[in-house]
Amino acid sequence: MTESKTRAEGWPAHRVTGVDVWPYRLLDGTAEFLLLHRSGRDGSPFWQGVSGWIEAGEAPHLTALRELREETELEAVELYSVDAVFDLYAWKRGTVEAIVPFAALVAADAEPILSEEHDEWRWGPLDEALRLAPYEPQRAALRRISADILERPDLAHLYRVVVSSEGPEKSR
Repeated sequence: MTESKTRAEGWPAHRVTGVDVWPYRLLDGTAEFLLLHRSGRDGSPFWQGVSGWIEAGEAPHLTALRELREETELEAVELYSVDAVFDLYAWKRGTVEAIVPFAALVAADAEPILSEEHDEWRWGPLDEALRLAPYEPQRAALRRISADILERPDLAHLYRVVVSSEGPEKSR
């Protein structure tokens, strides 16, 4: 169904437009998530992971890596897909937008350097990340990261996104 036909029938267009990336590090086998505080320059301030819009022709996993670099200057040691794509209604644009979440393992000694989008950061355990994340889809993604990757490290390879010179390949 085309976007114009969808809108003509009264339904907003539905498209994949963004990513959420949850950077984490492992210290003595325990995961800590990087929590970023939005500065409020583009709306209300709140805590989140890395988020960003997909650029034209860009694959979501490459957006995740780019946004991680742009917002924190961190590099992913490993990148994982999260089985928790979520939709949001962007009322100002009149669209339903799908956001693709990822988990990004970073070095244990990683220290972010923030872009102007954020004014504060902290490493926190899962329970703190769940408490501070304001939106249920973000909390759902964090719970899936914990259940599918952290609590079952023997199966984490099934979610690992391998980026090679020939293009992306998901382990499963």
